[in-house]
Amino acid sequence: MTQRLCRWVCEQALDRTYVSIAAEARIDEKTVRSVFADHLAKMQQQVRTLAAPCLAIVPITALNGERYVILNTTHGMLIDVLEHRQEVGLTQTLKTLKGSEKVGSVSIGFDPIALAALQATLPQAIPFIDPREVQGVLMQGLLKARAVVRSAMTPYSCRKMSGDVELLEASEWSLTDDQRLRLEGWFQQSPALRKAYDFKRAVMALYEPARRCAEPHLAVKAIEVAWSTLGPDMAHHFSAFQRLWAQWGRYIANAFGPIEGLRFAWDVATVCELQQIVERSGRGNSIQAVRAKMLFPPSVPVFSMSVPGVSLTRLRRPLSLK
Repeated sequence: MTQRLCRWVCEQALDRTYVSIAAEARIDEKTVRSVFADHLAKMQQQVRTLAAPCLAIVPITALNGERYVILNTTHGMLIDVLEHRQEVGLTQTLKTLKGSEKVGSVSIGFDPIALAALQATLPQAIPFIDPREVQGVLMQGLLKARAVVRSAMTPYSCRKMSGDVELLEASEWSLTDDQRLRLEGWFQQSPALRKAYDFKRAVMALYEPARRCAEPHLAVKAIEVAWSTLGPDMAHHFSAFQRLWAQWGRYIANAFGPIEGLRFAWDVATVCELQQIVERSGRGNSIQAVRAKMLFPPSVPVFSMSVPGVSLTRLRRPLSLK
């Protein structure tokens, strides 16, 4: 193959399938894969990703597979998209970060794979559970309590609670006065729902900017106090949170320590946004091509370069145009 054909194959592979490229160039599909793999290997050597004080490892489901997305939450950057959700690949990616000793904290979910990879590669970094993961578990318990309450209500009363899930899930500081009145009306009809909501609110209020808890031990005490006031009639709905708290409580509390450059992953991008960005970047293409299209320049740079990642603001633009 000529160098010109190799360059053309690598350029086309970013937007087209290997099969269509092979058919047009009249070469084997394996050849296309091999040429593009060599191109990615060169690119990986030339373009090095800089570490940041605070990172996030976010699991997503995109392009018919489970992936990891690594974010530079300090600066709002996308660092990498992993092909599989495996410890080996995640460990290798974290090892390749330039200046990894500068990483002070990493946001993860309730994920033993991410925790093991993090402890093996960045032992100095403090792992903590992202607030949206905590909120997701709390909402499971709140929705169980809601289902029990609604089962005892008339169809007319259920219709009056239209849109209640969105309000129950929203942060307290984001509610309008009218929404607060609606919630209060529902709670007067069902005090049990108020108990469940107050527990979820007490935990999530610790993350709010204006009232963020400043010390891990204070956060632990506040959560334990909120749990003790929940009552046995509601506690069984939150059994999943109780189980995770026993196993991951120290990592939940780590989010309240004095962390340099701390920004939670949910402040940078939602899981839905990240999935849409990856899907839009190459549905029908291989994950390797999607990753290269998002992270690397079109051609191999003349000199090696270090980058903090790809701006999430730039990646969102095509989504906002739809």
